[in-house]
Amino acid sequence: MAFLNTIPLIGALVAFLLGILILTSNGKNRTAKITLAVIVFMNVHNLFESYLFYNDLNWPGFGLGLSYLHYHLIGALFLLYTYLQFKIDLNLKLWGLVLGLYTLLRFAVLMSIDYKNLESAVDLTPELWGLIIDYFISVALNIVLLFLAFRKIQQLKFVVELTGKEQLNLKFLKSLLVISIAIYLAVLINSVISIFDEEKWLIYEKVESILISVFSVAIAYSAFRFPVFSVYGDFQDLSVNTQKKYAKSSLTEDAADKIWEELNDVMEDEKPYRNPEYRLNDLAARVNESVHHVSQVINEKQGISFSDFVNQFRVREAQKLLSSQRAKQITILAISFEAGFNSKTAFYNTFKKVTGKTPSEFKKTYETSNTD
Repeated sequence: MAFLNTIPLIGALVAFLLGILILTSNGKNRTAKITLAVIVFMNVHNLFESYLFYNDLNWPGFGLGLSYLHYHLIGALFLLYTYLQFKIDLNLKLWGLVLGLYTLLRFAVLMSIDYKNLESAVDLTPELWGLIIDYFISVALNIVLLFLAFRKIQQLKFVVELTGKEQLNLKFLKSLLVISIAIYLAVLINSVISIFDEEKWLIYEKVESILISVFSVAIAYSAFRFPVFSVYGDFQDLSVNTQKKYAKSSLTEDAADKIWEELNDVMEDEKPYRNPEYRLNDLAARVNESVHHVSQVINEKQGISFSDFVNQFRVREAQKLLSSQRAKQITILAISFEAGFNSKTAFYNTFKKVTGKTPSEFKKTYETSNTD
């Protein structure tokens, strides 16, 4: 029994350390990284409160059941995390509004309950039934949203050829979600059984803590086993083998011309290339075309890759900046970052490849011509 009392603390400590490692990792997707860390720390809060409760301990800000207020958000945040990592479009405002309203509703209901009467209650009172039903709804909501995350990943269509490592990582993510759904189903079943076995309800509560500990550590560990989640959202160009299939493409010449015009309009009007992490699938999603067709059009129209296509716009932007009055006030490195390059070396090499001059030479030539 003493061991069961300690498990939540062990799970909380392990998850907390992994959460810190997630926040300090070098992952590019900062928003997704923070979302995952929030999931882990929510479970840490839940487990630590369970530890205090099982051992009759008091801790400022803990032991009051506060973690129960965010219990229903685990599945929603994991679904959000999945969307962010795979760079899938999501109506964040709508999701935030729905979850925010539901959270406020739960908070209002839970705060209206007289918990002192519940502590002395012998039978299942209407208020206690209300808490039980709210708990079941929260667990069920987590299960449904975790399943939606799994379904979304199942529905992804990859136009690139995944490497063996990427395929393994994708299978790991799917397995993790299946395990997570199974854990929450076990939590739900465990909770139902505990209602009809009141004498051992505390043991069932401790079993739930074990399940949540496993879930927390598994989710945190996934960040290191599958750190980028980039097989869909972080590739730049199609493979050589895929490009060879262009000859069999159903894309007509008129459709290709239309896509080409849309691509240039987006690049010139919205200047998305200023984002150094702008990807092929980002542009494809913006013009509502497949990645395959967008890459094909760029290749056929200019005979270059997506990277070179984007860098052309970055170089033009850099030329404008180098030719402006601002060039006297900021460094060339600052100009490179503003144009969308993520390193000085990449900027100099690309700029010279496109213009035949280094940025310094271009700037000096412009200044000399204006002086004359």
